[in-house]
Amino acid sequence: MSQMTHYNAVHIIYKAKVKSVCVFVLLYLPLSMMDIPGPCRHSITKDHLLQIKHLINNQLWNGCSITYRFTERKNLSAVCYVKAALPRVLDLLSGHFKYPRGSDSALSVLSLQNLILNIYSQHCVPALNEELEEDPAGFEKQFTDSPVRALQRAEEVLTVYQQLITHTHTFVDWSCETEYSSYTALTITELPTSTEAALGLLGQIHQGSSDEGFYRLGFIVLSIVSGGLFLILTIYCVMDRKKLQAQVQRPTLDLDRADVHPQSEGLYPLSSHSSNGSEV
Repeated sequence: MSQMTHYNAVHIIYKAKVKSVCVFVLLYLPLSMMDIPGPCRHSITKDHLLQIKHLINNQLWNGCSITYRFTERKNLSAVCYVKAALPRVLDLLSGHFKYPRGSDSALSVLSLQNLILNIYSQHCVPALNEELEEDPAGFEKQFTDSPVRALQRAEEVLTVYQQLITHTHTFVDWSCETEYSSYTALTITELPTSTEAALGLLGQIHQGSSDEGFYRLGFIVLSIVSGGLFLILTIYCVMDRKKLQAQVQRPTLDLDRADVHPQSEGLYPLSSHSSNGSEV
């Protein structure tokens, strides 16, 4: 009876350990293959977009015009457009939209300013890397529009950012050196007329390709490390399972031996008795 109890206890422990290891593997796989956004997914809400709509509705449609610099989308991706235009949204709100303290419009502007500052403080959108990325000023343009049109441009940037972080479930690559430099390279290609200028342009292109290769190599190394960790974990699971199976089978073998031993002991006297009878 004690052996059966021991068998059940070992079996329960075995099942619990296997389940825990399997759960750990299932959690490890998605974490190693993607970046979990965390607080960034909730860094902007529908209330923020309603606040900027409130500001737009409070403006005079036929009022005065304002002059400001803002980023044009052109051929930029959503990621690089948000990264380049978000600082211009903050400058626009801080420089051209000032209201009496405590008013609804003033509170809306303050909320939107804190929104952008929190996005940067939580590293949801990284700042421009001046060592690798060109200044996206080439995509900027000076506008003279109504306040309504200026706020609509800002609303577009915030809407693109919200769609980006809520609809993307994988790692967001914020490196934009290729896209920002493409505009600069396009401008430079119209200027060189000598061999030296052409060689300088080729050097810039070669540097960009080497940077891309560096990041590609880093991704490959990260994939190899993740695969190695997963392989080690799999081997551990297999070895641990075999060990537990051996512990489970040992009590069963002991029970079988206990059942066989009394029967074998009863056979030997019978054979001994028959042998004595034959001698007589």
